[in-house]
Amino acid sequence: MTKFQDMTYERPDFSALFDEMKGLLKQMEEAKDKEALFAAMEQLDSKARHLGTMRTLSHIRYTINTKDAFYDAEKDVFDAEMPRFQEISTESARIILGSPFKQDVADKYGEHLLEKYEVQLKVFKPEIVEDLVEENKLSSEYQKLMASAEIDFEGEKRNLSGMIPFMESTDRDMRKRASRASWDWIAGHQDKLDDIYDKLVKVRHRIGQKMGYENFIPVAYARMGRTDWNQQDAQRYRAQIVESVVPLVRKFKKEQAQRIGIADMKFYDGALMFLSGNPTPKGDEAYMVEQAKVMYKELSPETDEFFKVMTGQQLMDLTTKPGKANGGYMTFIDDYKVPFIFSNFNGTSGDVDVLTHEAGHAFQGWLQREVALRDIADYTSEVAEIHSMSMEFFTHPWMERFFKEDTEKYYYAHVVDALSFLPYGASIDELQEWVYEHPEATPAQRRAQYREIEKKYLPDLDYDGLTYLEQGGRWQKQLHVYLYPFYYLDYTLSQICALQYFTWDMKDHDAAWQSYLTLCKLSGRVPFKKLVPQSGMKSPFEDGTIAQITPALEQYLDGLDKSKIK
Repeated sequence: MTKFQDMTYERPDFSALFDEMKGLLKQMEEAKDKEALFAAMEQLDSKARHLGTMRTLSHIRYTINTKDAFYDAEKDVFDAEMPRFQEISTESARIILGSPFKQDVADKYGEHLLEKYEVQLKVFKPEIVEDLVEENKLSSEYQKLMASAEIDFEGEKRNLSGMIPFMESTDRDMRKRASRASWDWIAGHQDKLDDIYDKLVKVRHRIGQKMGYENFIPVAYARMGRTDWNQQDAQRYRAQIVESVVPLVRKFKKEQAQRIGIADMKFYDGALMFLSGNPTPKGDEAYMVEQAKVMYKELSPETDEFFKVMTGQQLMDLTTKPGKANGGYMTFIDDYKVPFIFSNFNGTSGDVDVLTHEAGHAFQGWLQREVALRDIADYTSEVAEIHSMSMEFFTHPWMERFFKEDTEKYYYAHVVDALSFLPYGASIDELQEWVYEHPEATPAQRRAQYREIEKKYLPDLDYDGLTYLEQGGRWQKQLHVYLYPFYYLDYTLSQICALQYFTWDMKDHDAAWQSYLTLCKLSGRVPFKKLVPQSGMKSPFEDGTIAQITPALEQYLDGLDKSKIK
């Protein structure tokens, strides 16, 4: 039971490790029987896990304090060294797919593993190593730039996460000033943001062409591990959002305007859901962690054991502070077989979402901590986000512990926000599709294109004359666009599944929870389009799915106590 602070970091000897892994590849290729192949595969996996552990420890400690000179330097080393190790995983996939014992691998580890190896061959050639190094450096440059934000506001210097509570204030002038201060800081770095992204687009386009494609999009889809859906599926799915969700969200926005008494809703008003204030957790980090302990103990024996590990081994860093990277994430520390949760608590309802969303990711990772090979547990992100988003809804019965008198407001806001997110998520995906189909576009053209896309998905946004946003700059705050191309649509796909679990849970908790546990354990073994229907849900890609699930959600919202939602 090693605590996080006691976990040992040591920079790997990259060259020696690379040679050892190449030697294991040779053993795999020369294996005389399936047992020899399996043994070499498992040794290779063990070395990859150790390398991953060192990288993960370094990454966590860097994001906790981006001003830490030691881990800042280690990040740069990993950025430079890791791309060549993609050759190891690609060669491993090639050897297994060409092995006379290929079917034995499928019999032992599952057919889907071979499908994942097929996709893996589409993402790497030795010729792109230098491009990958450049891509890593640019991604880190973006993350460091955004983490460097110091905004003078209300007597203190605050980072972007620290501005969010002010942007949700019941005081309209406060919301306006806080929103403008945040966006003014980003707009003040527009040239740098443009430069980083322009270089990222060009290097990724170059990667796509070196891999034999017209552009980067097929490589991006392969990087995401998508074996059973493609760009055309994404386009048809986005059309469902335009048809079935955009009108519903417009209705929610009109109701919100009436509720908070503002006829001319501006972009800075959208964050305030209720005139009496947004729901907020009624305690600090220590209080909320204590409530989460009770929640997970009562939810199930599995979640109880899991959360005791998270707290006992201090596997969470939750509150925002100067120098801390933005956002939140869960990652897995392979050698110790435990997850880690990183976030930026700032006094908003999002703090509780971390204890459910990121804990959902962590719980699933913990359930699969003994999986034989990392490649088996490697699932696509639209599967991963089902784990997290569904946990947000499975924990609804315990929200009164966190929100007390604000609980009904939280229930309303959580469902409305889940639906309202879908158009924005789709808009980010459509932008990236356009960007990589038009790699020659200028930064100004990209922003202009996003503004047009935004008007389709979010037609009521009024930027109150703020030039940077009027010209289409909002997406530059979205980390995923820079670091994880084409990830963002996966959140929306998972949200559709999570909302199905929500309505199912209200009807039959035991059946819904058992389905969720099974889905968590099967993740990585079955692709998305098979996993979702096998779990008893409708696939978001199936025409009409969204239209079928929204009536039950509207009924739920209509059934909430309106006297407490104002």
